[in-house]
Amino acid sequence: MRLKTIPDDFRVRELLQWQEVPGGAHIVHLMHKEKLSTPEALSMLVREANVDRSAVAYAGLKDRQAVTDQYVSIERRAVELKLANLRVQPVGSTDRPLTSKMSGGNAFTIVVRDLLPTKAALLRRSMPSLIKTGFPNYFDDQRFGCLRHGQGFPMRSVLLGDHERALQQFIAEPSPVAITGDVKLKRTLQLRWRDWEACARIARGPAYGPLFQHLLASPDDFRGALEYVPLRQRVIHAFAYQSFLWNRAVSRLLRGGVDSSQRLRIATLAGDFMGWKYLAPEREEKLKVMRTPLFGPDGDGGSEPFRKAMIEELREAGLTRDDFVRNEVPGMIWKEEPRDVFVKPTDVADVRIEADDLNESRCKATLQFSLPRGAYATMLIKRLFAPSFYSREDEGYAPTHRGGRDAGRDAGRDTGRDHGPRAQPVDGDHDED
Repeated sequence: MRLKTIPDDFRVRELLQWQEVPGGAHIVHLMHKEKLSTPEALSMLVREANVDRSAVAYAGLKDRQAVTDQYVSIERRAVELKLANLRVQPVGSTDRPLTSKMSGGNAFTIVVRDLLPTKAALLRRSMPSLIKTGFPNYFDDQRFGCLRHGQGFPMRSVLLGDHERALQQFIAEPSPVAITGDVKLKRTLQLRWRDWEACARIARGPAYGPLFQHLLASPDDFRGALEYVPLRQRVIHAFAYQSFLWNRAVSRLLRGGVDSSQRLRIATLAGDFMGWKYLAPEREEKLKVMRTPLFGPDGDGGSEPFRKAMIEELREAGLTRDDFVRNEVPGMIWKEEPRDVFVKPTDVADVRIEADDLNESRCKATLQFSLPRGAYATMLIKRLFAPSFYSREDEGYAPTHRGGRDAGRDAGRDTGRDHGPRAQPVDGDHDED
């Protein structure tokens, strides 16, 4: 099956809860975009409307390979834009910039293509149990681009004190799936590693120049060199490994609470995780109230069952709380953050199955539903097609994005000790809210 064959196959509408304040200093705009990430759309808005970027605020990121509607606020400016792939129009005003705390989630309309009739029937049969008992709120492949691009987890290398390896993963680990000039550069840096004069000649400009100048002055100070990696990259990679361990801990937690006959296998770039078909009502209630935060060394770890699961995952990864202090790198610091382990879709429409107009003799299914902020629509779809946890059937349930399920097949090779089997990869651009 395939997702996002064309942008219109994946439509996202932000559900925002902002208070209308007539005459408020922040003008709220509806931004409609196609084949643009949120940062790309905002850059166009700033350029085309001559808006100060610091005056613009938004609640969350939306996928590039989609048609999305989201809100942005602009301080003391009402803007109208009508471009080929970007439209912006004012819809009200409020007294403060928009923030993620105002998000009520997202409404999705998704077309799943290239389905065999049997798989289309499976999707329809799976929907009632998903509506009734929800699905695990795992982070999906959009969070793990570091695996798709063959980097592994630089954050794990940082925590283990191997700052040189972390730096290699950031700047000298060529992607097996990318086709940009950056791949050639990284391959060259990999071959000339520790010849800092050569690296400085090869990789110039603001992204690399200061980093290699630092290594020329202090050849073995890899920890210091990491601070020259762009902050956004450091933060993204820190979140990726934090999210990975959270997924692992949730899957471990579920082993003790899901009957073996109801266990499902959900495949991701970061390994296979446990789901469920149905949950006993008492187990559902326990999951709803259980505190299951992302790990931070200064937090309490949440409810005891989850805390124990996370401690075991850290132990298997060879990590202790002291590692987070001893090997700290700015921008790669974890804070405990709440995240629900259990999510249910709302506003679910009947599944519509039709002949696929782009794939002969195949079906397409149109799904409509809403999810809270932070939940992944692609994870819901994986749950709908998930086989029994003990089945090794793969074909037909791991969605493919825009051609090719082999992209990055070996990208998880550096994920750490015994951190789950490799799964069929799913392409993604970045996180969605």
